[in-house]
Amino acid sequence: MASTISLQRTINLTQQFLRMSPLTFSSLGSVSIGSSAGSGYAVGDSIFIPSGVGGIASVSSISGSGTTGPVTGLLLRSGGQGYFTSLTNSSTTSNGSGTGLTVNTTTTNNDPAFSNADWVLQTILSAPFAWCWNRATASPGAPTFSTLTGVTDYEVSLPNFGWMEKATCYDPTNGYSAQALQIGLVIAGETLPNQPARIAPILDDGNGNITFRIFPAPDKVYSIVVEYQKSAPLFTSVSQPWSPLPDYFSFMYNQGFLAKGYEYTGDPRFGSALQLFYTQLAATSEGLNETQKNLWLEDRLNSMRQTMGIQQGKG
Repeated sequence: MASTISLQRTINLTQQFLRMSPLTFSSLGSVSIGSSAGSGYAVGDSIFIPSGVGGIASVSSISGSGTTGPVTGLLLRSGGQGYFTSLTNSSTTSNGSGTGLTVNTTTTNNDPAFSNADWVLQTILSAPFAWCWNRATASPGAPTFSTLTGVTDYEVSLPNFGWMEKATCYDPTNGYSAQALQIGLVIAGETLPNQPARIAPILDDGNGNITFRIFPAPDKVYSIVVEYQKSAPLFTSVSQPWSPLPDYFSFMYNQGFLAKGYEYTGDPRFGSALQLFYTQLAATSEGLNETQKNLWLEDRLNSMRQTMGIQQGKG
């Protein structure tokens, strides 16, 4: 069953382990400060927001008789879960006559939360991991596409195409007898007609259309059924669930998101957290034998250590 757990829930959980700022600025879109906003405010002033948020806000409007000058020392009042829903004045700026100050943050794209979540989802759904709940296929009677005699390339609309697992060639004139096709990254064209033996996705136009090449050129009409893993969707809202990942994988994607949170904040726990995520992914992966799992995990851990060594000046 597809996940019902939202990204916001993962963010809330991760936030409890971080020593610094929230991972999203979505709740700081526009905040108004009421009466007694203080003197020294002016439209266009830059405001550094402390308390670990690391963001910059600017004064977008002001009413009353506030005067010009820099604004400093604004405090953040927590709205729970490490997030901030309103601003209040510090003691150094609370006695002026300006009123109705409104500040707007300049960072409202929910990063790095979206980017980190996208990385986790793409890592889990990328090759070589094949999942039964993320597979798309067709049938001999309603194939992915049908061949034409002598034609090698076929453009098919598959907006959610990730990577191809398996392809089968069926002969409708012979009781739909089947032959598995060898999958390649790219194959040459062949004009001499014969029964197809190989297939490769050779072109993605970026608009959801995938061009498949058959080798050799078909000698008659065949039904081609492609089984593939669907691509990872991008996060566009913190309320978006982790679909197509199932809920019972929450331990793993929460761990991956936490590791990226540690990386973002420069926390030394990043290395061990990422290692645990990779280990969990290898252990739960489908479509790989134990040797393949170990080889993948060893490659990822070696790459991680090399990257961390370079960052620490040891490379």
